Amino acid sequence: MNFEPRDGVNTYLVRLEDCLTLPQAVSVNRASKAPAVTSTDSATPVAKTILVVDDNEDDIMLLKRMFRRSRILNPLQAVNTVEDAICYLKGEGVYSDGVRYPFPTLLLVDLHLSDGSGFDVLRWIRDNKGNSPVGVVVLSGSDMNAFKMAYDLGAHSFLVKPLRFEDFENMVSHVRGITLTSSADGYLLELA
Repeated sequence: MNFEPRDGVNTYLVRLEDCLTLPQAVSVNRASKAPAVTSTDSATPVAKTILVVDDNEDDIMLLKRMFRRSRILNPLQAVNTVEDAICYLKGEGVYSDGVRYPFPTLLLVDLHLSDGSGFDVLRWIRDNKGNSPVGVVVLSGSDMNAFKMAYDLGAHSFLVKPLRFEDFENMVSHVRGITLTSSADGYLLELA
């Protein structure tokens, strides 16, 4: 994907034709040209989707494990690049199937990605309010300057890796527009 700098700052525009072709898989082990998207299979189809943008497969697996152990029932989709995140949010290219790739209610974005940074995703969301999930949360280490910049770009909250259920539950209670409800089967992230 070719990014074009805009305004002389680290803001990027994604060319439409980049979203209309199949992106290359991030992992060198894969022979498939399909994008690296994963989702949980056990969630109910009406549950609100959570989209994770992280290029570290181990972090994604840990996050999925935490969700499973904490009985969070929402479907979890994961993409590995800035390009895939933007195309997913736009519903373009391979992500145009809204049933297979539903628009997320919550976006969890890592700041360190192989083709850019989570800040690029935040800038794109800020500039495209119509394509913004209800909750946008930054995943990272404990760099306070990065968190300040993320808030300035429109993030609603941040979570420090590795993620714990208590931290997730606390974050949800502070993000306007979403709530975590409890049922006999587990927890469901819903619109407030």
